[in-house]
Amino acid sequence: MKKLILFLILFSTIVININAQVNTLPCATHIMTKKEFDKNPEFFLKNKQKLDSITNIFNINKRYGESEKIIPVVFHILHEGNPVGVNENISKDQVEDAIRLMNEDFQGTSTDLNNVIGDFQSIIGNPNVTYKLAKIDPNGNCTEGITRTYWEGTGSANDDAKQIVFWDDSSYLNIWVVKSIDGNIGAAAYTYLPSTGGPNFRHGIIANHEYVGSIGTGSNSNYVRHTLSHECGHFFNLEHTWAEWADVGLASNCNEDDFVADTPNCIGSYSSCNLSSSTCGSLDNVQNIMDYSSCTAMFTQGQVARMQAALNSSVGDRVDLWQENNLWATGTHPNYQEEECLATVDFYIPNGSSCINSEVQFINNSYNSGENPTYYWSFPGGEPSNSYDENPIVTYSSSGSFNVSLSVSNEAGTAYQTINNFISVFDSNPILSSITESFESNEFPITSDPLSDWEILEQITENTWNRTETAASNGIASMRIRSRFFSGENEHNLYSPFINLSNYQTPVRLYFDYAYAKRNSQSDDLLRILVSDDCGLSWTERKDLTTDDLVTNGGSNISGVFLPNNSQWEEEYVNLNPWSGSPSVKIKFEFTGENGNYLYLDNIRLELEEISIKEDEINNKILLKKIDLLGRKTTKSRFYIEIYNDGTVKKYYKL
Repeated sequence: MKKLILFLILFSTIVININAQVNTLPCATHIMTKKEFDKNPEFFLKNKQKLDSITNIFNINKRYGESEKIIPVVFHILHEGNPVGVNENISKDQVEDAIRLMNEDFQGTSTDLNNVIGDFQSIIGNPNVTYKLAKIDPNGNCTEGITRTYWEGTGSANDDAKQIVFWDDSSYLNIWVVKSIDGNIGAAAYTYLPSTGGPNFRHGIIANHEYVGSIGTGSNSNYVRHTLSHECGHFFNLEHTWAEWADVGLASNCNEDDFVADTPNCIGSYSSCNLSSSTCGSLDNVQNIMDYSSCTAMFTQGQVARMQAALNSSVGDRVDLWQENNLWATGTHPNYQEEECLATVDFYIPNGSSCINSEVQFINNSYNSGENPTYYWSFPGGEPSNSYDENPIVTYSSSGSFNVSLSVSNEAGTAYQTINNFISVFDSNPILSSITESFESNEFPITSDPLSDWEILEQITENTWNRTETAASNGIASMRIRSRFFSGENEHNLYSPFINLSNYQTPVRLYFDYAYAKRNSQSDDLLRILVSDDCGLSWTERKDLTTDDLVTNGGSNISGVFLPNNSQWEEEYVNLNPWSGSPSVKIKFEFTGENGNYLYLDNIRLELEEISIKEDEINNKILLKKIDLLGRKTTKSRFYIEIYNDGTVKKYYKL
């Protein structure tokens, strides 16, 4: 029975995976390239004209069979902390399988070519391009051509991925592997044509991990196997076979062109394979890799000429990739003697925290580890205090911040990393039954009682939450943070102590004062308030305040330092009713953003409204509930309502 259940789970997972792939737009290059064109059409058209000129020369001279060109490649795997080989943190084997498939398509050795119908056999083209994983990184260090980086944005990735990790795109083809591409884009993968973007534009391919290779989280379906080859076609200036920038399946595509003479006009196919399809008056080349069909296999000779033209042009720096000096610099030259790399040591735990006597799963995310590496962990204060497991489980019997070390050994030697104060262990048995915090102590976040301490789990500097006496809504001090020098979605968290709510009924609310101004029109900030009742292993969002929500100064941009006056503070609250009765609750103020001015927090307090039953002395009515409320975006609209047994509701303002 257990085997049957396991089979059903695996079968269901496979079916869900296949269905997800079939229902996903295979490519969003035409959408993204059009967006960039709209930003700078003159730049795009100028570059396109250059490429078209050299492409015409290649076509006239029938340059369909150029000498081999080697392209150095790096895969940047952006993960959520999963162990290597799990979900989006794909294995080295899966990366190497993806490279194999790309080379089969670009060397004309794919067995799928045997299935190309006779009408198109004579025009099958061989790009003669070889992709190789880089062996030397931009700093001259040994690499396996793979990086692994924890990034919370990997589940909704877009061009922001390029800001997380990037190697010079005139030396490497960057491929970012993510958990999922932003739903507003909604695609398996995308890239940009060489003529796209300005001098600082970052070129490369962004791909959902399920469309990388045919093993692991990938699939051996034709629909998936050729995804990266399709994107490489775009990278080297190929359009979809039906049109420039148009969606697939439109009748109007018959009047459009992909600028390749030997690809028949068509409307394009999607996930099907009708080999007799003739959508625009001639037989469609549905087996073309630049189509969306389920049986793609080939490039045409005209497409090869167009790609070779891009490879020989300075537009988009594609010509720099395969030059001999770059092949030596990236370790991809045929005569380069490959070396075994020292591992790049990296490890992870969810949330960076735990509680006394709770099990903590440490996850190894090291890379460049070679074959059969060995691991040695050190956990001062933990049990066990050391481990040879790749992903050990550890418990801590006392609270505090603890160092963690990991050594990874292979044939090249041993690499290690120690991270001080890597894990914070909390005592989840709180003595607090309420919070009133105005940051008046210059020792904050430390208090006289360790159980009352707040936490900022990073070095406290001007670039994170820090106490200031330059502004306050209550007393002389507040907490502040600004995102002027931030990038991406790095979180900056302020944690409350644990609070005991076991003796309270609803409603329970956490109030706080805040002040904020935009720095400029590009300011993009977010404050989220989250709650955990399992020692920080999971968090539930209770409120989020976006840039416009946060503004308290009327909306004016402040290019200098924002210092709020008394009228520029507002009050907000978070409903904690779901945790009423919980013995151990922790609150997190999470800030992310970029290009912003200061956000100030002050006067954080927990107010517990008691539900009481009493007689109204004047009307002899029974008061059932008294509920304290807050009107949105102004401190002058706080009020409470009284509900009586006869249905009467009274509303009182607290001015």
